[in-house]
Amino acid sequence: MLSTAKSRTSRRSSKTFARLGLAAASALLLTGGAVAVAPTASAASHPSCTKDFRDFQSEINTGNVRLRATNGTVLRLLQKGANVTVYCARPAGEAEWWWYVKHNSSGQKGWVWWGYVG
Repeated sequence: MLSTAKSRTSRRSSKTFARLGLAAASALLLTGGAVAVAPTASAASHPSCTKDFRDFQSEINTGNVRLRATNGTVLRLLQKGANVTVYCARPAGEAEWWWYVKHNSSGQKGWVWWGYVG
């Protein structure tokens, strides 16, 4: 009788471990699958951005455009035709945007008014 009770307990614990193993494998597969298909975020996006452009390549369409670190800080002037990488955007009012860009030739990053790019 004692050996029968042990074998039942052994079978229950085997089933429990099998269920736990299956649950862990399923969770790992689901998590791994989600990570594998999730798009990668741009390495240079900015925390205040609300729209991601995924490294869109463009150019400045007018002369003497201010590349800004903040509202009052001018990092450099960009000339017409300067190549930029657009990373993301943040709203600046109704249908108005600031774009976070990198000036490709200098590598400097900052904010540009959306109307000056494209």
